[in-house]
Amino acid sequence: MQQKRIPMGADILRFARLLRGYTQAESAAHYGVEERTLRRWENKEYSPRWNDVVGLVEDVYSLDILEVIGKINDDDTTNH
Repeated sequence: MQQKRIPMGADILRFARLLRGYTQAESAAHYGVEERTLRRWENKEYSPRWNDVVGLVEDVYSLDILEVIGKINDDDTTNH
């Protein structure tokens, strides 16, 4: 049995944004950060704070953070 990992904040943000069909510019504007900041988070140049990850996923994308993590893990197991 493979142990599930908790994805990095960058992976969660990118996955949720693409799932909802938002651009980085739209996401950043809705959340109130610069597009450059969101891009750096998603590209793993800077680690987002957990409350920013949860805020974007739940408030901007209207998704449940635990469901997103589960979907990422499901995708990881299907792609291996």
